[in-house]
Amino acid sequence: MEPSRNKSKVFFSKILSPEKLAELSKLLSQDFNPGKVGIKIDMNTNNEKNNINPVFFRQIVDYFQGTVIDDNSLYISLEKNIKEFSKYFETEILDINPPDDEIEIPNGKILKKTYVGQNLKKYDSFIIISNFYIPKGFGIGSISELSLGLSSKKGKTLQITGGKSEDFSEIKNKKCESKIFKEASAEVAFANYNFIKKNAIFINLLGKIDSENKENIGILASIDPVAIDQASLDLVYNYQNNDVIKKIEELDEKYLIDCSEKIGLGNKNYELIKIN
Repeated sequence: MEPSRNKSKVFFSKILSPEKLAELSKLLSQDFNPGKVGIKIDMNTNNEKNNINPVFFRQIVDYFQGTVIDDNSLYISLEKNIKEFSKYFETEILDINPPDDEIEIPNGKILKKTYVGQNLKKYDSFIIISNFYIPKGFGIGSISELSLGLSSKKGKTLQITGGKSEDFSEIKNKKCESKIFKEASAEVAFANYNFIKKNAIFINLLGKIDSENKENIGILASIDPVAIDQASLDLVYNYQNNDVIKKIEELDEKYLIDCSEKIGLGNKNYELIKIN
């Protein structure tokens, strides 16, 4: 698919705070049909070291009257970590009960199908929050949250094995090479995005929340998952943190963005709108 030449809007603030998180989300809500809102946060890494603090998200959850949602990870039971969030918000594990919902990928090069938790279809709209960058480290962006983040355990396994297996116990022996994984990730992100009817706001956190860390970069928000990841990547490169850049290049994040644009998930061409 030919990439669009129009620029996608990406809002950016250097201030990493609950207030700015809510403000940037509100700016995009005019392009958003709320209904029942699922706010996707990675609760599988629920501790301060991994940049997850429920209180930080209170304003955005309250404003949209949303439910904080996540899927089980491959290695950790989400039920153990969701308790902290449940003290503050309504929460739901998307794939807590079988069976999963199967999503076809008709034109997939790597995968022909993927799986999501059956509770995903209960929601009309989504706010997908990603830890793109943490000082001294690199997380994942909006594209990866759309693919791995919204997939059930069976869907994650298909993605990581490049379509060779749905059985988690076979991941170690059937894990695919990096480029195939990135291509599969783009296909799953595209399929999942269509499944949720493209009704989502994407937020990338670039820095350590609840901190005035001098290495913080800020918050980005967009309705285009490709544009926000490209803008995030550019900001990290401009910041010139060599350790993080090395990690990004090892993970081949640029190839994931390129694959995602190629199949029509979004647009790398963006306009960065700075919010003071």
